[in-house]
Order: sequence, then structure tokens, then C-alpha cells
Amino acid sequence: MTDNLDRLVRFLRPLAEAMHLSGMPAHDLERKLNAIGQRLGVQIESFAVLTMLTLNIVNPAGERHTEMIRLPGYDYNMARLIALEALIDDLSSLDALDDYATRLNAIMAAPPLWRGWPFVVFGFLLSASVAVLLRGGWVEVVCGGLVGMIFVAAYQSLARTPRLGPAAPVILCLLAAFCAQVLSLVFPGQATFITAVAGVVLLLPGFTLTIALSELATQNLLAGTGRLVGAFVLLFMMGAGLAIGTQIGQQLLPLVPAGSPLPLPAWVIWPAIAALGVSLLGVLQAPFRAVHVSVAACLLAWAVYSLVSSLLGNVVGAFVSALSVALAGHLYHYFSGQPGILVQIPGLITLVPGSMGFRGINALMGHDSASGIGLITEMLLTGAVLAVGLLLADNVAPLLFGARERKS
Repeated sequence: MTDNLDRLVRFLRPLAEAMHLSGMPAHDLERKLNAIGQRLGVQIESFAVLTMLTLNIVNPAGERHTEMIRLPGYDYNMARLIALEALIDDLSSLDALDDYATRLNAIMAAPPLWRGWPFVVFGFLLSASVAVLLRGGWVEVVCGGLVGMIFVAAYQSLARTPRLGPAAPVILCLLAAFCAQVLSLVFPGQATFITAVAGVVLLLPGFTLTIALSELATQNLLAGTGRLVGAFVLLFMMGAGLAIGTQIGQQLLPLVPAGSPLPLPAWVIWPAIAALGVSLLGVLQAPFRAVHVSVAACLLAWAVYSLVSSLLGNVVGAFVSALSVALAGHLYHYFSGQPGILVQIPGLITLVPGSMGFRGINALMGHDSASGIGLITEMLLTGAVLAVGLLLADNVAPLLFGARERKS
């Protein structure tokens, strides 16, 4: 019995780290570990915060083992999450732990799906589509996409130097702001702030904010607080980099008056949302076979938000849209057997208020306190209603879809 407990601990430790590294929220991580324990005939009590995980494992004989794990930084990797969820669903016997461990090692050893030039191309699509959402014109769309490509290429280069990790947001946003200033010489009359914000959207922590608020709502207070503080620190670092880069550009380059974006036709928003869905494959490291699901999720989120917000306001629109996307994820899982996150995460990212917070931080740094506080408050309110919609769907879905949802 003791031998089985030791083998289980040696398996659960890297499994928990893998789930965290791939971006699984604390409440989901704890719930899945507890479910694994029930399936394997042991009691697992877990407590996850952003940098630490405590595992308390008790076998039927009353033998107890406690593990405290220091967790490294995380990133969202949907391909790994999908593979991990499939592995977790297959866990059924302590006798097969060696086979499960081999599968886990293979999952974590797999290289990123998207890197190099394909990832850079996704950076163009991501930033160009966000420029449309920020109400930029054709010039801002093209320039934002070019800055996004440079940003993603630099992001991949800096990733090879881990020591620069803490300073990377400042360096990258400084580079993006300077590139936006250079492009304003080539394409005069553009709104350089829209170009710069669209270019750095890869790092904006809007989805992190939503996850943090959902963790707070589920009483995972330490994890939620840590993630929320981390999101604000990242926003301030990005804002500092943008301010530094803009100032350097204004001092070294000829002064070009900022322009106003020319309005785009209303229909452009829909191809932009579809392009956003495609680009999120790279951002989230999702498999290409899910491209139609990602695009459909983004279009669904925006369609529901546009319709409801025009009738009942932005807050209700965000809530109903988040609820719709989350329920669509459960429905997709029910009929296809594939993880619902393939629908939920792209749809929610379409709605997250990261750029709103970034503009708020920039306003505060420019001593425009009223606008800055207003934008940050709106960001928090939007993030909160998105989290509420997601959590409500998670509680309603088992009642609607029955046994298959409860099994997962």
C-alpha cells in the first residue's frame, strides 16, 4: 500500500505542474486533482496558488503524504491542455501509473505547435484584427500588423534569454512604441497610439484578469489575488515601456503630428473577428484542426455581444456573451467529446478588456486621473461579468447535459 502511495505521489507532482504550466486555473486544477483521487481510491486535498501547490494524499489505510510544490511561471498552451485532459480522463488504475507517466512525459516534451515564422504571421493577423476593434483605419490596421510581427519576433528572441524575462514587457513595448513612431514617418496621419496598442496585444493580460476574477469568485482568494496583482504589474510595465519608447521616438525622429483614423466600413469587423480567431491558434498554441471552432467561437461571442449590448448596454452584453460562449463550449464537448476550452477560451478572449486597462494605465501615467480610473474601473467590471457568465455556465451545464458533463 505504501509503495502504491509513493508511486502515485511521484506521478501527481509532475501532473499538477504540467496542468499549471499549461494555464489551467487554480479552481479547475484543484477540482481535477480531487476527481483523480476519487477515481483511484485515495483522498486528494489540493491547495493551489499562483506560485505554490500543496498536495495532501491519504490512502484507504490512513497513510498520509504531503507535498509542497514550488510552481514556475505559466503560459497558455491549449494543445497540452487538451492532451492532459485526455490523460486525466483515462486515469483509472494505480497499476497503469507507469504508462500514464510515460504519456505525461511525452506531452510535456512535445515542442510548441507554433513558433518561428508561422507564429510571426499569426502576430500580424492578431494585431491587425485588434486595430480594427480599436476603431483604427486601414493605415492603423497595416501598421499595427507590422508592429505585431516585429513584436512577436522579438518576443521569441527574448524567450531564449530567461534572465531578461522580468524586463521583457518593458523592452518589447519600448520597441513597439518606437516602431510605431518610425511607421508614422512612412505613413503620416496615423493614430500611433492605436498602432502601438495593437502591436503589443500579445502580452495584454485581459484573459488573465478574467481568470483571476473567476478564481476570486470561487473563493480561491490567494490564487485570484496573485493573478490579479500580476496582471496589473504587467500592465504598468507595458505602459512604462510604451511611454519610454514613445519619448525616445519623439526625441530622435522628426516630429509628425498625430492623425485621426479614417472610419472603416461596418462590414470589416466580421472578417477582423474571423482573423482574430485564426490568430488565436498561435497565441494559445492550439492545433490547426480546431481553426473552424476558434473562428466560430469568436464570431459567436461578438455577434451576441453586439446584439445584446445594442439593446441592454455593454455590461449586460458582455455577461450574456460570456454565458453563451461558455454554454457553447459545454455543448461542443457534449456532442464531439472534445474539450470545451476549444470554444470557451477563444470566445472569451474576444471579449476581454485588456486594451481597456492598458489605455487606463497610459492615461494615469499621463496624469489624466479621471480617464485612467474610469477605464480601469470599466475593465474590472467587464472582467467580473465575464467571469460570472463563465462560472454560471459551468454550474448550469451539468443540469442541461447530464452524465457526460459530470464524467469530465
